[in-house]
Amino acid sequence: MESNVLSTGDLLHHVVKFGMDVYPPIEIDSERTRLNVFYEEARNRWGELFEKLTASDTEFKISKDFAQRPGKRPSIPVDTFVLTPRGPVLVVPVLLPPPVEETGLEGKCTELFDNVRALLFPALGVKRECLKVGMVRELVFDTGETPCQHLVATQRSFAGADLVGGKRLLIFRDPRCNLRVELEPLEITKTVQLPVGANVQQHAGYGVRLLLDVNNAEIRPLTDADIRSVLERASSLWPDELLEFVNERSAP
Repeated sequence: MESNVLSTGDLLHHVVKFGMDVYPPIEIDSERTRLNVFYEEARNRWGELFEKLTASDTEFKISKDFAQRPGKRPSIPVDTFVLTPRGPVLVVPVLLPPPVEETGLEGKCTELFDNVRALLFPALGVKRECLKVGMVRELVFDTGETPCQHLVATQRSFAGADLVGGKRLLIFRDPRCNLRVELEPLEITKTVQLPVGANVQQHAGYGVRLLLDVNNAEIRPLTDADIRSVLERASSLWPDELLEFVNERSAP
């Protein structure tokens, strides 16, 4: 079996997402004015994360164009705040593909979530209870020319056919939290423009998509201390415990 030792130095992509299930649901059409006020204040406070608003009676999301330097192109657009039927989702890009790379937000993720939540909920016209909070860390690692199918299955062939793709989902639970780990081998490609003007995709190596989702096990109205406990549990797993867990699966 191949051995791939993943480290933070192999990262190509790193995004942290915070989601909440709230009750009663946030009805965008009835909260539209208050949500717009929230957007204006959030953009003023956290311009490094919030920029453009897309809103209607059924949609509310804030996005940000991330560039290597302010005002420089090309840039990478990211939806950084989205209201879903279940509740708000905050997306904090830590590492994006070139030319952006590190955004400088890694040490601010949890603080940003706490501050955005503290601004959003008092701004709404109806009091909401947070019943579930989750922190999702999505990572993509470069493994060079080494495929990583062994991370999802020990059986590498079926009926004479070789394994070329797949996904592995592992779910754990302790008294406080659910922990969901997802592993997916990737083929990394790059876009090449031909002289005739057409674009083609070329092989550029292999990688692994790793997702860690940590959320509270008991569904009930959560206090600030409950939310902080879940986020502390999720934060403590990266990078050491998560990488150790994955690398043990890679050991020959």
